Amino acid sequence: MLTPADLVLCLGAVGTATFAERVQAARKNGFAGLSMWMSHYDEARAEGLSNAEMRAIFDREGVVLAMLEYITAWAEGPANRDAIEEETTRICGIAEELGSDTVLAVTMEPSTDIAAAADGLAIACDVAARHGQCLGVEFLPWTGIPNLATAWPIVRDADRANAGLVLDAWHWFRSGPDPDLLRTIPGEKVIHLQISDAPADPAPDVVAETIGHRLLPGHGDIDLPGLLRILDDIGRQGPTAVEVFSDWLRSHPIDEGARLASEAARSVLASAR
Repeated sequence: MLTPADLVLCLGAVGTATFAERVQAARKNGFAGLSMWMSHYDEARAEGLSNAEMRAIFDREGVVLAMLEYITAWAEGPANRDAIEEETTRICGIAEELGSDTVLAVTMEPSTDIAAAADGLAIACDVAARHGQCLGVEFLPWTGIPNLATAWPIVRDADRANAGLVLDAWHWFRSGPDPDLLRTIPGEKVIHLQISDAPADPAPDVVAETIGHRLLPGHGDIDLPGLLRILDDIGRQGPTAVEVFSDWLRSHPIDEGARLASEAARSVLASAR
């Protein structure tokens, strides 16, 4: 079980490489884990690696899969039960075989029925529990779950021990931070933190900004030390992932990109103490 002191490398933040090279880059630069998209998993399978071989690489390097991303069917609610169960079984089954304990849950739809989403999350959590997985709900500002004020009631009302929040500092900043609300949330329900940075003023296209123009932690205007202190005060769980989606960072060789991400994250963590 990773702790807030453990760093996780988000593979979407660094350049292309083989699966083994990605895991090795994480290990060389002090990351205890990595998170990956299903597209990264598909790339590893295209290399000819089985799930067991991927798990062996993780084990050999002493790195864990901290989170597999992502499921979406849950957000449509119980009317979508068959799709929820099929998708959650498939993704959580892969996560289990790779040694992860967390799967990301998001929606990409522009509107969401919050009550239905909570019921859908409960269904997905019951399936995920059979694979030893927690589901982390992440809010995205351009979707029907745009902020913490929307995401938290979904997690709360799903009423499942294996439901939690994934808090992305970039999304937190761009959606309008609510420190007072965050302080009311039980720390054990914040199961994964993702950090990056941003300038004070958003770009005209916020989606393009989040995909390709995030900044290294400590290189922008997000009050990351303040956010970290609040999370420490409430006793947040889970690791600290470096999720700097940046065309600039991805242009570096993977070892160099991982080093830059690690150094920036450690500097911010130290400043919050």
